[in-house]
This record gives sequence, structure tokens and C-alpha cells, in this order.
Amino acid sequence: MLSFEVPGSGWKPRILAAVLGLGLLAGCQVQPLYGTMDGQKQSISVAAAETRVAQIVRNELVLGFGGEQQNTAYSLDLNVTSSNTGILPVGSGDNLAAARMTVTADYVLTSTSTGEVIKSGSRSVDAQLNLPSQKFAQERAGLDAENRAARQVAALVRADIATALSR
Repeated sequence: MLSFEVPGSGWKPRILAAVLGLGLLAGCQVQPLYGTMDGQKQSISVAAAETRVAQIVRNELVLGFGGEQQNTAYSLDLNVTSSNTGILPVGSGDNLAAARMTVTADYVLTSTSTGEVIKSGSRSVDAQLNLPSQKFAQERAGLDAENRAARQVAALVRADIATALSR
């Protein structure tokens, strides 16, 4: 015979313990690592962009914050720069085989009602790229690397802002 088949083996206390355990677990609250930004998420306006790379970062942030909003509680000012550095010379001359595209975003999040600075910082991302011998392919590789780095920078800035607003 199995232990649960034996009369008086204590199955009632086990069920009672399981029900009490589930009741205790129901009181636990699990939250995402960076918080949810429920109503605050919808109330951030992102400043206009001046360059193509800044526009990519801005678009990613606006979409991440739930779209363009009127009468926002916070404003985000961005300064986005990008630079291209060749890292692997090939042969003689100025020919390069690989490069690093760096996109940096400096940001300031302020409260629109009080003008208080909530969070400011700088995030930077490197994207590696190969430089083929064709000029058009080099240009396209540079643009693709800029796009990748800009999206990653936007994700880092969005995470910083979510952390600041969840406190």
C-alpha cells in the first residue's frame, strides 16, 4: 500500500498546508526589474532631433514611451553624436578592413511642472563593421552600424529613465 492510501495518513493536513501556502504566495508581488512606469510612461516628450542618428534614437524612445503625447509630465532633451574609427589597417596606405562606429547619447530628463532635473546621464554603444573594398558597400556598412548602435543606445536610455521614474 502507498502512504496516501493508508487511512489516517495525514492527507488533510497536507491539503490544508498547500492551501495556506498558496494563500501566502498570493500576497507576494513580483515586479519587472526596471519597474513598469504605468502612467508615467505615457507622459514623456522627447526633444526634436537634428541628425539622422539622433532621429533614430528619438524614434525608438518615442515608440518605447508609447508614442507622442500632449501635456506631458516630463521632457527629455537629447544630444546624440556618432563617430567612426578604423581599427584594422590592411596593406600599405589608408585602407582599413574593419571599423568601430560609436554612438553616444547625452540626456537630461526634467519635470515640466517644476523644471527639476530627474535624471541626466550619458550612454555610449560601439558597433563593429567590416569595410569591403567597394565604396558604396562601405557607406552602407557604416549606416547599418550606426542604426544598430542608435537602437541599442535608445534601449539603454529608456532603461535608465524607467529606473529613475520607478523610484
